[in-house]
Amino acid sequence: MLLSHTLRYLPAQLIGPASQFAAVVAWTHWLPPEEYGIVALVMALQELVFQLCLAWWSSYVLRYGAGLGADGRAGQAAHENAVLLISAGLQIAVTWVVLATGHLPLTPGFLAVAFGFTISRTLTTHLAERARAGGAIGVYTLAQTAGPVAGFALAAVLARAENSAAAVLMGFAVAHAAVLPVIWLRLPHTRTIRLDTGIVRVALAYSTPLLLSGIIAWASVNGIRVIVERLDGTEAVGLLSVGWGLGQRLLSVAAMLVTAAAFPLAVRRMEQAGPAEAYDQVARNGLFLLAVVVPSTAGVIWLTPALVDLFIGAEFQAATRMILPVAALAAAVRNVRVHCADQVFLLRETPGLLLKVTIVESVATLAGCTVGLVAGGLLGACLGCLAGSIVGFLAGFGAAYREGLRIPAWPVLRIAAATGLMLAALARMPPQPSAGLLVAAVAGAGGLYLAALALLFREAWPNRRRAA
Repeated sequence: MLLSHTLRYLPAQLIGPASQFAAVVAWTHWLPPEEYGIVALVMALQELVFQLCLAWWSSYVLRYGAGLGADGRAGQAAHENAVLLISAGLQIAVTWVVLATGHLPLTPGFLAVAFGFTISRTLTTHLAERARAGGAIGVYTLAQTAGPVAGFALAAVLARAENSAAAVLMGFAVAHAAVLPVIWLRLPHTRTIRLDTGIVRVALAYSTPLLLSGIIAWASVNGIRVIVERLDGTEAVGLLSVGWGLGQRLLSVAAMLVTAAAFPLAVRRMEQAGPAEAYDQVARNGLFLLAVVVPSTAGVIWLTPALVDLFIGAEFQAATRMILPVAALAAAVRNVRVHCADQVFLLRETPGLLLKVTIVESVATLAGCTVGLVAGGLLGACLGCLAGSIVGFLAGFGAAYREGLRIPAWPVLRIAAATGLMLAALARMPPQPSAGLLVAAVAGAGGLYLAALALLFREAWPNRRRAA
């Protein structure tokens, strides 16, 4: 079931991120570091605004939306309309306050595109989660892909005419705003607006610790950009953000290939069979997650020199070459915790534990980043963040183990062995391959990894045939 659900979610997890990766590569050729730094800061700001203004509702819908029938989802639509309208007003206020505390150019044109991008992308992100909660995979795919793909196309046209952060943000803002009503109409909806204070109280009771955790988690991932901007300026943010953003995004996508389908399955197990079965499902999800994240991380680290030389603009190459491997490893450590250990706290409805783990990680990450930046520049800042992610990983899995989660060691060792075989194949690639040779080498090494994994887990074949 997990594999079939994962395959159905696969287009949503690949198409949108692929366009985002293409966008990062394009901006390194079309934007100077300072303008790219502004783009990176506003995109990070949008994620913070989502956490502050709407993530509480998205978390509630994702946890309990799967248990609602069609009538229940339709009846909740009027309430959601009110939540989204109130949220839009809050987003404008928060965006203004955060921008006013920084050093970005607050011209009317820049503020307009920043507000438009933030609101449209935040609302689209929530509707994607609502579609996932209801099992509407087609709508989820549309929400995850249409905005990034169309946004990149439009932003590329505008950026070629004017190499500025405002042009890039305008392209994405227009694309997300255009697709937003289409997604809304394809979900159970109504034009009635009615705020149900009872639902708000229940949602806030469940989601407030998650809201705090999300804000603190944002600081763990994006705090490095804020610290670098305050100490070294927006040009340094631009140089940092290519490698840091690519590493974080690549591993987040690798994790979401599994977890988009995995968590709803664990929720159903919890509702139908109780905690023990749900934890078994989380453990299976975790092994599937490791089977994707471990080779992805190893591959990114190994291939960094070739990828940077082939695709990244000259001004960004030196910084990206040293930052990308550290960013990928930090993202891998953090995503395994978030998409495995943290699910235990969500299933048991003990988000207070999740909040404590997130605070530990965030404090360690921000402290490590600040000390590392002062002592060792951008690379030191990234290494400090990696150290903080490791602290959070140990704290999260320690707490999940005490709650009852068990991850068997033998399957993990087999995944590591298959990854080693994949790296041995990649080691035979020339140090400066062409793009075609790089693609062929990655495909061959990936195929070898899958074959090795299939042989190492061959005891599962009879179960798969019976299940089929």
